[in-house]
Amino acid sequence: MFHEVGITVEEILSLAEFKNVKVVGGRQGLGRVVTNVNVMEVPDILDWIREGDLLLTTGYAIRDDLKAQRELVPKLAAKGLAALAFKPKRYIDTVPSYMVEAANSCGLPLLELPYEVSFSDLMSAVLAQIVNRQARFLRRSMGVHRQFANLILEGGSLKQMGNALAKLLKAVVLVEDTLNLRRELAGLNWAKGTETLALALLERPTELSVTETLRDKIEGPVMTFQRERVEAEGYQAELIRIPLVVGNEHYGCIKALKFDDSFSFLDLLNLERVCFFIALDVIRCHGIAQVEQKYKTEFLDQLLMSENISDEATFIARGRTFGWDLTLEYIVLLLNVLPVKKMKDLTQNERISQLVKSQAITLIDDFCRRNSLKHILTSHSSGILLGLHPQGAGQGESISWTQEMVKKLRQNLSRWSVTIGIGRPGKGIAGLKRSYYEARIALELGQIIFGPGQDIYYDNLGIYGLLLGQAGPEEQKRFALRIMGPLYEYDTFKGGELLKTLEVYIQTNCNIKRTAELLFTHYNTVLYRLTKIKQITGFDPDDPEQRLTLQAALRLFKIFNK
Repeated sequence: MFHEVGITVEEILSLAEFKNVKVVGGRQGLGRVVTNVNVMEVPDILDWIREGDLLLTTGYAIRDDLKAQRELVPKLAAKGLAALAFKPKRYIDTVPSYMVEAANSCGLPLLELPYEVSFSDLMSAVLAQIVNRQARFLRRSMGVHRQFANLILEGGSLKQMGNALAKLLKAVVLVEDTLNLRRELAGLNWAKGTETLALALLERPTELSVTETLRDKIEGPVMTFQRERVEAEGYQAELIRIPLVVGNEHYGCIKALKFDDSFSFLDLLNLERVCFFIALDVIRCHGIAQVEQKYKTEFLDQLLMSENISDEATFIARGRTFGWDLTLEYIVLLLNVLPVKKMKDLTQNERISQLVKSQAITLIDDFCRRNSLKHILTSHSSGILLGLHPQGAGQGESISWTQEMVKKLRQNLSRWSVTIGIGRPGKGIAGLKRSYYEARIALELGQIIFGPGQDIYYDNLGIYGLLLGQAGPEEQKRFALRIMGPLYEYDTFKGGELLKTLEVYIQTNCNIKRTAELLFTHYNTVLYRLTKIKQITGFDPDDPEQRLTLQAALRLFKIFNK
C-alpha cells in the first residue's frame, strides 16, 4: 500500500529546485499527490502514464501537432496525472493559452519550468522526497503491524486492541464483534462532550453515509468503508464504518469518530491493516469458545449417559475444572434456540443454526455472570443445557425463582425463537441427571403438545410426562408423591378429606351432587374441597386433561402407600 504515499504538488513547489517554477493553470489541483516522475518525449505517452505521475516535457513530441497539443491536458487529466510541468522556448515558445484554459477546467496543475532548469535535477529532488516519505511510511506501517501482531501473539484482549487503535487514530473507536457478541468502546479521551454523545454519534443510522473504496495502484481495491460528517450539540466530527470481513464472512465492524478533523489517508491505511488483526482475534475467540464447549459437552454427556456412577468424587473433581460444583442443587433447562427465519439451503440453514446456538450460549453465560448465578452451561445434542443453582430460594420458592429467571433469560434471547424444557430441582449428580431427564422430556413432549416458543415445565406435563417419558417405578412414585403428597399432608394435619373427596368425585364421573350424597356432606363443601385441591396441586379437577393427571397420581399413590 505504500505506493500511494507521495508528495503534493504544492509541497514540490516549495523545494529549492522548483523555486523559479510558475503555476500557470489548474491552481485548484495543487493538493494532488505525486507518487512518480515521468518524462514525455514520445507522442504516445498516454500509454505510459500512471495515476499520480508528475510529467515533465519540452513539447518536442507534439511540437508540430496542434490537435495533440489541444487534447493533451484533458487526456492526461483523465488518466489521473498529478501535474504537468512544461518547459517552453526550446520547441514551443510559450505555454499555449488553450492548455492553460484546459488545465483550469480540469483542475490539473500546469507548471512552467525555467529554460535553464535540468530535468534530472527536478526528478532527483522529487523522487528523493517520495522515497524518503515511502520509507517513513513503511517504517510506521511495519510498526503498526508489529504492535498488533504482538498483541495477538501475547493474547491481548479486544479492549487492548481497541485502545491501541484509538491511540493510533487519535479518535473514539467502537469495535463490534457480532460473532462472539463482544463490544468495546475506546479512546473517550479524544471525544468532545459526553460519552453518551460519542455513543449516539457512533450508532447513528447509515442512510447518509457515503460508501468509498480505498484503492492501491498495484493491489487494486483493498477496503470498502462508509464515511459521514456528523454533528450534534454543536460538535462536528467525521465518522467512518469499516466492516470486519474475512472471505465472504462478516464478523462485525469498526467505527471511528474524529472530532474537528478528518481521517487522513494514512489513518485509512492503518485501519485497513488493523481490521485484519481484529478479525483474527474474533476468529480466535470463537475457536477457543468452540473447543471449550466441546470438552464441556463431552464431559457432561459422559456424566448424564452413565447409568451407574461408582466414583462420584472423580466426576465432581473434573467438574471443578470447568468451574462447576456438582454437589449443589440445580434446575436443568434445555433450550432449543433457532433463527426466526429458516434458509432454503439446508447447509446454510445448519450453519446459521449453529451460529445462533453459539451466540445464545455467549448471551446466556453473560446473563448468568451479570446476575451472579452459579450455573452449568454447554452445548448439547438436545439443544443448550443450562443448570441453574437456585441460590437464595427457600424451600418451596424454587418454582417462582425459576419462573423469574426464565422470564429474564427470554428477554436476553428475544431475537430468536426459543423453546425451553424445565426440570425440577435436583441435588448432586443424581439430582442433576434426574432434572436433565425431566427437562428433556419436557422439551421433546412439550413442543408436540404446546407447540414451539413455550416455557414447558416438567410438572405441567402431568400424565403425559409419566406415560410418554416411560417412567420407571421410582419416577412413578415421585410423580404420585409430588401431586398427592401435599393433599395427604393437608388431610393429616388439618383433619381434611381432600383425598377421599377427589376419589369419590372421580368415581361419580364428576357429579358434585352425587359426591356430596356419598360423603354425607353439603354440596358447597364439595365445591370448596375441589377448589382447595386445585390450589394445593395446581391441577383443576374440572379440566378433563388435568383430571386425568390427578386420577393417575391418586391411583399410584394408593399403590405405593399401601
